[in-house]
Order: sequence, then structure tokens, then C-alpha cells
Amino acid sequence: MTAASSKSKTPAADERDRMHALYRRGGEERQMAPHIVYAEPSCPHAGCDQAMQAIDFRLEDHGRAVHDLLVRAWWNDTGFVGRCPRCGGWIHFSIRGKRAMTANEAEKYPQLPNNWHAGATIL
Repeated sequence: MTAASSKSKTPAADERDRMHALYRRGGEERQMAPHIVYAEPSCPHAGCDQAMQAIDFRLEDHGRAVHDLLVRAWWNDTGFVGRCPRCGGWIHFSIRGKRAMTANEAEKYPQLPNNWHAGATIL
């Protein structure tokens, strides 16, 4: 019997891309509302410590039109933007990660409602 390795192996880039495509396809087919756990624990804006590692956006609370637009954007890898509830900076949320954005950059993406964080679960 061989000893099991305690080191986890990071999948190669092509394997990660394949897993990402499979995940996207399944979510898109089911039109699942996004919830995610990010590697980064907080808001991506410098100096902001707003917890933002795990988010259930609860898009269904904002009506069908908002839900459908943002769910499509999530699963087609466009993502969407919203303001941090603490610092007010724009954040681009996607399956692959979250990043700080300027207001000009944010205009190019579908946007969460201003009060998105009121009903969302943010850990």
C-alpha cells in the first residue's frame, strides 16, 4: 500500500479551464443565481476591510428583470459590478474573481442595484 500524499496538487491551466467551462455550462443551463466563495477575504479596494469572501447575491430579491440580466452576465463570464457597502468603490464580481474598478470601467458592465448588499449574505 502506498502512502497518500498530504500535498494538494494544483490542476494545470488546461484542466482549470475545462473545469471552469463545465461549471459555467451547468450554471447557465439551470440559470442558477450566483453565490461564490472568493480566495480574497475582503473588498479589493486598498484600505477597505469589508468582509467579502463569500457572497450570496440573492438576485431573486430584485425582481425578474434584474435577476435574469445578472444571471446571464454571471454565467457568460461577463460578470457584473456593484459598490462596496463600506467604501463605496466599484467592484467587478465574476466567477473567476473580484477586482476594484473605476466608475468609468463600471459603466461597461451590468450593475447590481444600489441596495444589493441589504439583502445579500456577505461573509
